[in-house]
This record gives sequence, structure tokens and C-alpha cells, in this order.
Amino acid sequence: MKKIVVSSMRSNAGKTSVIAGIISLVKDKKFAYAKPLGDRLIYRKKRTWDYDASLMVNLLERKGEMESHLEKITLGFDHSRLKYMYDQEGIQKALSEIVTDIGGNNDVLFMESGKDLASGAYLNLDPVSVAKYIDGKLIIVVSGETDCVLDDIKFLEKYMKIKDAYFGGVIINKIKDLDDFENSCAPDINKMGIDIIGVIPYKAQLTYFTLDFLAEKLLARVIAGEDNLKNVVKNIIIGTPAHDADKQPLPAKPGLREGNQLMITGGEKSDMILAALERDTAGIIITNDVVPHQNIISRANERGIPILLVGTDTFKTAKTIDDMEALLRKDDKEKIALLSQLIEKHTHIRDLLK
Repeated sequence: MKKIVVSSMRSNAGKTSVIAGIISLVKDKKFAYAKPLGDRLIYRKKRTWDYDASLMVNLLERKGEMESHLEKITLGFDHSRLKYMYDQEGIQKALSEIVTDIGGNNDVLFMESGKDLASGAYLNLDPVSVAKYIDGKLIIVVSGETDCVLDDIKFLEKYMKIKDAYFGGVIINKIKDLDDFENSCAPDINKMGIDIIGVIPYKAQLTYFTLDFLAEKLLARVIAGEDNLKNVVKNIIIGTPAHDADKQPLPAKPGLREGNQLMITGGEKSDMILAALERDTAGIIITNDVVPHQNIISRANERGIPILLVGTDTFKTAKTIDDMEALLRKDDKEKIALLSQLIEKHTHIRDLLK
């Protein structure tokens, strides 16, 4: 069984998305997944659960089998609690049990780290230690602007023993100018002795939200257009009251002719809402719990445009969305298919899995 530890230099580099894309792409292998140090706490069925682990269990379509090992897929979240429960020997034993009980007879076990390369170091659950303990390959996902990527990889060259058997190389993710990067930067990285498993281009569609995702994250009430909550949001328009105009930052406002718009405004702004209902609008978020007039709700239902009602004001709602990360979900079939295509075209991951 191949044991692969996936980490990143910084948070939100795309570790989980890369793993999901590989699992979706490679059909001739049987995969297992674990994330010993959880960092995205959710509650499911009266139990604490890691968001990424929950996603992977669903993608692997072995929910009943893997949920029986819930306490091993993710050992815990809180450093002080884990430190109390496990000493160094205990951590090694727990990781060994993950390999045996979750890895089992699978071809590949992916073990995802916390948010970055340093996460869990105090507990001996950092990805470098984990790779050593389980005798696995460490793959590091690097992303960001070109300068940031080069800094991160140079850091690896300077301070990590990259010749150790456990270091498998880097996947460079979310690169906006692929040709320029491969021509100007990749040769320098290769000279450092770092194996580039792949360079994956940035795709805007992987950052888009759907209305049902926003409804869940904002704890919104759907008051119209419930059948179209899968609408994709590409642009945001904010109907901001005049007295809030000096509150910054807010997401940039696109031109009115751009499609897949999300309107965020108060329920009292009937003219603005009605205008949005006549455009290519993906959905409308009504703020401050002000329910718009019934004729607006009826028109939204006629047009099939979802309206979400939230209790926060327009500024706070817009800022919350602006700060959101477009986390992958099990129902994001188009995103997962795109990730698989990108990994197939731009990486040599199959060689690593042999």
C-alpha cells in the first residue's frame, strides 16, 4: 500500500481539492483517507467531525465502512486535549493503527495534514513527523503568486532534508500564467533538486459559490426560488445604504451586464430588487431580516431566482461572503470533474501512485 502524506506551506493551498481530484481521476486504485489533526470542525450526527474528512468519506462512497473508524480518521482538534491523550509513543501507535485499520487492503492511503507544514509540530503530528512515522511519501502543495511560490520552495530546499526518502516533491497549484511560470520558474526549481509533480493552472470556476452553499454558511432562510439553489454566483452587486458607503472593504461591484450576479441588499429596496429580478441574476440576499413585499417574492418564484433572508446587515453580509473560502462539497460534480482533468493534464501523479 502506498502511504502519501499531503501538506502545504500555507493554508488554503488546495490540499483537499488535489486529493479529491486524484480520487476521482484514478479509477484503478482503491483509496483510503485520514486526517489525524482536524482543523475544520463541524458537527454531524451529534459528533465532532472534520469537514475535509467528511467530504472524503462521501467521495470514497464507503460511508458506513469508514465512519466506523471515525475516531481514527481524525484523532482530534484541540492541541491541549491531544497532548493530554497522547505522548510521542502514543501518537506513533495511533498513526500505525490508522495505517492498519483505515489503510487496510487499499492501494493508496492519503493522510492529509493540518492547515500548513507547521501545524501539529507540538504534538508530533506535523506532516514531516507523520511521513516518517508511517514510512510514507510527503507531498507538499504550494500555491499563490509566483514570488510566494518561489519563496516557499526555496525554504524547502534550505531547511528540509529533501533527499530523505519520505519527501516526494511538490504540486504547484493555482498558477495564473502557466506558460510564463513553466518557462521562467520551473527550471530554477528543478535546479534546487525539488521534484515538481505538477503545475496546475488557476481556474476561476473553482472559486465560485452556489446559492445553497451560501444559504448554509450564512444560516439563511430561503423565501423564494428554492428549486434553483444550485445557481452559481460569479459576480456580486451590493445595494449599500448611503450611511454605510464609507465602510470598507467590500467586494468589487461588477458591471450590470455581467451574468450570474448575486444582489445583496435590504428588503426595503424594492426598486433595486425588482431590477435584479429582470437581469441575469443568480440570486438575491435580503439583509436585516426585512422581508420584501409579497409581489417581489411571487415575481422571484416566477423567474426561478432564489431569495435568501439573513439577519445581518448589508455590510457584514458582504464582508462575510468576501472572506469565505469556496470549500469543495460532495455534490460539486463539475468542480471535481474539472480538478480531475487538471490533474490528468498537468501532473504526473499516476507515476507517484505506481
